[in-house]
Amino acid sequence: MEESHDEITQRIRAFVLTKLEPRGITQVDDRDSLVASGVVDSLGVFQLVAFLEDAFDIRVRDEEIALEHFESVQNTARFVATKKGLGERKA
Repeated sequence: MEESHDEITQRIRAFVLTKLEPRGITQVDDRDSLVASGVVDSLGVFQLVAFLEDAFDIRVRDEEIALEHFESVQNTARFVATKKGLGERKA
């Protein structure tokens, strides 16, 4: 059974929070900048991509690694949903 967009968002949010927890951050809004929070940096983007590929059984091509796809939980969930053929969902 395919995951819904909301389930994808929840799993990505949970992963992001594991990265922020050591900084004392226990909440993140789906529109918050992952760059500003430090989740997405030179190492973080590769950790996020590895998580996405494993968790959602997708392949992220090098040319798809762009800030627009990983700027927020919302953008990342939209990217994953599109990769999985679920279409784009506006929040």
